[in-house]
Amino acid sequence: MGWKEVFLCALVVSVVVSENPIWRKLEGDLEPEAEAEVAPFQEVDESYRLPTVTVPTHYNLHLRTAIHRNDRTFQGTVEIFLDVLQATDKITILNRNLVIRRVTLYRDGAEPELLETPPFDTDPRTEHLTITSSQELTVGSYMIKVEFDGRLQDNNNMGFFRSSYLDNDGNRRYLASSKFEPTHARSAFPCYDEPRLKATFTLSITHGKDYHAVANMPQEGELEPDQDDADFVTTHFQKSTRMSTYLLAFAVSDFAIRTSGYQTVYARSNVFEETEYPLQAGVDILNALSAYTRVEYTDHMPKMTQIAIPDRGTGAMENWGLVAYGEPVLLFNPSVNTYRNKKTVDTIIAHEYAHQWFGNLVSPDWWDYIWLNEGFATVYEYLAAQLAYPEKRYMDLWNVEVIHNAFAADARESIRPMTWNAASPNEIAALFDTIAYSKAGSVLNMFRVVFQDDNWRAGLLEYFNQRLLDAAVADHLYDGLQLAIQGKDVYPTGFTVKQLMDSWTTAPGFPLLTVKRDYKNGQIYISQERFLSDRQLPNSHVFHIPYNFATQSSADFDNLHFDWLSSKAAKISTEAAENEWVIFNKQQTGYYRVNYDPQNWELLIDALMTDPSVIHVQNRAQLINDAYNLARADRLDMSLPLTLMKYLAQETAYPPWAAANTVLTYFNNKLRGTEHYPAFLNYVHSMLDTVYATVTVDTVQDGETMLDKYLRQSITTWACRIGTEDCLTRTEAALKQAVQSNTPVHPDVSSVVYCYGLHNSGEAEFVWLYNRLHTSKNQAERSLLIDSLGCSQNKEYLKAYLMSAFGTNNLLSTERTRIVSAVYSTSRAGVDAMIEFLMDETIVDEFISSLGVGTLNNAIANIAARTNNAGEQQQLEDLLGKLGSRVSANTAAAARATVASNFYWFNTLEGLIVGEFLEGFVEA
Repeated sequence: MGWKEVFLCALVVSVVVSENPIWRKLEGDLEPEAEAEVAPFQEVDESYRLPTVTVPTHYNLHLRTAIHRNDRTFQGTVEIFLDVLQATDKITILNRNLVIRRVTLYRDGAEPELLETPPFDTDPRTEHLTITSSQELTVGSYMIKVEFDGRLQDNNNMGFFRSSYLDNDGNRRYLASSKFEPTHARSAFPCYDEPRLKATFTLSITHGKDYHAVANMPQEGELEPDQDDADFVTTHFQKSTRMSTYLLAFAVSDFAIRTSGYQTVYARSNVFEETEYPLQAGVDILNALSAYTRVEYTDHMPKMTQIAIPDRGTGAMENWGLVAYGEPVLLFNPSVNTYRNKKTVDTIIAHEYAHQWFGNLVSPDWWDYIWLNEGFATVYEYLAAQLAYPEKRYMDLWNVEVIHNAFAADARESIRPMTWNAASPNEIAALFDTIAYSKAGSVLNMFRVVFQDDNWRAGLLEYFNQRLLDAAVADHLYDGLQLAIQGKDVYPTGFTVKQLMDSWTTAPGFPLLTVKRDYKNGQIYISQERFLSDRQLPNSHVFHIPYNFATQSSADFDNLHFDWLSSKAAKISTEAAENEWVIFNKQQTGYYRVNYDPQNWELLIDALMTDPSVIHVQNRAQLINDAYNLARADRLDMSLPLTLMKYLAQETAYPPWAAANTVLTYFNNKLRGTEHYPAFLNYVHSMLDTVYATVTVDTVQDGETMLDKYLRQSITTWACRIGTEDCLTRTEAALKQAVQSNTPVHPDVSSVVYCYGLHNSGEAEFVWLYNRLHTSKNQAERSLLIDSLGCSQNKEYLKAYLMSAFGTNNLLSTERTRIVSAVYSTSRAGVDAMIEFLMDETIVDEFISSLGVGTLNNAIANIAARTNNAGEQQQLEDLLGKLGSRVSANTAAAARATVASNFYWFNTLEGLIVGEFLEGFVEA
């Protein structure tokens, strides 16, 4: 029997023996998301907000679950102690899909006084659970007891939800855990589910005796045997710190536990060895944050637990004292996980631990200030990781990973500002986007640098002390910072912190600083306008822009003193000679783009071609990113960034190559399959050859830094992608050697070796990688292997691989859809295999049944995006014809429109300029 027959036979067997729950991405997970465009202003329906006549003070919450039996039902009782602030006959809390069995009302006191068993009603739209008393409740303290039933959520990782994993014997084990941000606590127990309505919590959970429960607070006393069922016990927890409902957290599982002092990590026992690194990283990072903030973590929370939830994707949640993660972003196995995995573990732990101060210690008054949580956590995701591990230089990645990411989203006319109101659960969930994370982080870090870090820390301490265990709005932050910088020469005379920061937080978008020089007298005219990616529009808004600049004769990029542009334009004097370059926004600490007059651009290009080191590495990355995006917005000729990037032949630092990767990927996608593609490959070769000779494709050298590894992966990926013979030969040999010795290659070269080693390899190598995928218990490694297998150039292997995404084997649902995207996203061979695969009507029906019509629609959209010539267009048309009504008319029309846009690009000014530029790289 041939390989394909064996492969498919194994598939049939796997369908019978196991099942797998479906996972979908949580809102708020730290991954790139598709953002919906929003209107410039938003009126919200305030009826979703709770009345302000009552507030909670304490919850006694008891839950009972039989998750160890895979029983999805749970039961609960909650006693909510509350204060009536204004006489009323109604108490309104929140409830989502819980069955309320009984409500009892008491007057609180030394001995609660039973008042009545009042009627209640839940509005399904607002989710308000309204309890109506038969008499007016005067100002004072009361308690309501609510008895309820619920059902563990499945397939969405929200609220109180079920997960599962396979143990070493192939048995499926179940667990239940919580994720309440932003509005899901109400689906686990009736409550005041708004962030400013903080209270304390006393929690107890009844669960199977062979399982254990964990929560925000340490266990209180011994396990209590259940009086009615010997198979159950109750875990009691200490009374919590005062906190918002969205931060309450708990889990019931059979996990193993690793401990260091007051920190622990919980994970399934068959990945226990992978918890050693995250535990130590947690200790190091929490210590660094305590020292930096000068607010000791243990002053407010007695323990810290990290828990790795299987089948949760790559999200994480900062619950106070119980941080929950998807396995790929917490667990680390040095034998299979890469330097990028370790970076992810460090920075995600730092992000979630930063929330213990920014969000937990002080919470946003309402979700319109979610940037007070996520913006700060993004800053310290990098800065706290660097404080813990300075040798890794995490802040060197800040600009290319955060600022440039924010620019891409924030350059749309319809984008929202940082402070943005929302009321309904869907509106609130939509706030967890690139603006809340990357833009807010970029703006906050800009002010941290401008105000100077010592002053910034002093201002944060004021903020913490003033709002400790309470809620905050932006003005509270501004007040703390104002106290810290008063009298310091770090902000413009006549303005306040509020005025400066509000110009960035309450307005959408970001500025473009245009620099025009008078070369005869040294004067420079600077002006600002809002930068938009696709148009220029008048805008009266004025950002308070902190700016600085370096000149060729004064190339001091480390002196970060700032002046301010607080008007639309200004004139400044310099000593720069006519033949000197100037560059604004040193180290790109400011959140704005910069454009120059043509002569200054030419001076900068000449400097880069002569000696790139005279310009700071972050500014080299900035010049590439700004020039390219200015050209895309028709503010520069596209030949300028393409000419500027020729200096990369001398570049050996990672950040500029990271910026260039965006540009090269864009043109690779536009030009592949066209007459211009060979010239484009020559263009890339001309930049790569020198630096490629300085890196190794298949080995890791002693003493390599993290940034060295980033550079190697970027350079070798491009070298192999454009067909460099040495790169393809070395990766093929390394993969064959790994197969022969049955030993994986070094993790830090695995992505390139596995992907490009498959290009010219055969059945043995493909099967070896496939078997590693199905035996690996490490989700991060599994993702790498899934992507690598999609790199094969053998269409028969790829079609068999696509078949493996069906059925109920040991793949997660996200892994199934990842297989599909891995096949069509890596090369044209994969696209062709995808088309041939979907031309089989029987397979298509199974495809839709197993993976959903959404996966098919995504595949069609991506095939269209990769269609660049008439032959490929005909393939797509044949496929659409074969699929018929399985694809909606809208999906087919959108695919054809994408192809038309791809073809039309060559007749645009940008396309014509690029084609003309590449003529200089056509081989004679």
